[in-house]
Amino acid sequence: MQSSHESADPLSRVRLFPSARSGRGLPAARAVEAWATAAWLLAVEGRAYLEDLEGGTDQPQLRRVVRVKLLELLLDIDTRLSGAVPVAEEHQLALALEYGLHDLADLEGPSLIEVFALADDADHADAAAPGDGAVPRLWERLCAEFPGELPDPLQASGQREILRALRNWSKLCTAAGTDAAFLEPFLKDA
Repeated sequence: MQSSHESADPLSRVRLFPSARSGRGLPAARAVEAWATAAWLLAVEGRAYLEDLEGGTDQPQLRRVVRVKLLELLLDIDTRLSGAVPVAEEHQLALALEYGLHDLADLEGPSLIEVFALADDADHADAAAPGDGAVPRLWERLCAEFPGELPDPLQASGQREILRALRNWSKLCTAAGTDAAFLEPFLKDA
């Protein structure tokens, strides 16, 4: 029997990281790069977008743009976790809505339209209150259920956490026998 909270929140039934949880994955070297990049994108870029979303309570057009950017970021992460090469930014939204997400979360295109409030009249409902809506709830679940620690650059100790994560990912690269050069842009952004 479902609780009233589960039935009220369709996101509670969305499976996160289904491929990883089922044991399907990439070879070690590719997996290290994909998961480290996913962690970086969620921890740094995603949290910045979420902060923009929560800060734009009285700006429905800004909130809509940020929701689109978050969806595109999630497609980018989903693509990397599948082992594929990410697509150009101008195609991300269309591909997400057409094919959905599969490795990050089990969400089809129509569900993404609902979750990210992309319907024509969705902006009015989304402007109701700061931080409400499905996007922040999905985001919190993704961060909470991520298979590993996600540094939080928005906290006081965030810079130290980011540098520690980069060191750990570099060690993982060495253990997996892969080049850690993909971490360099992250280090420059840290």
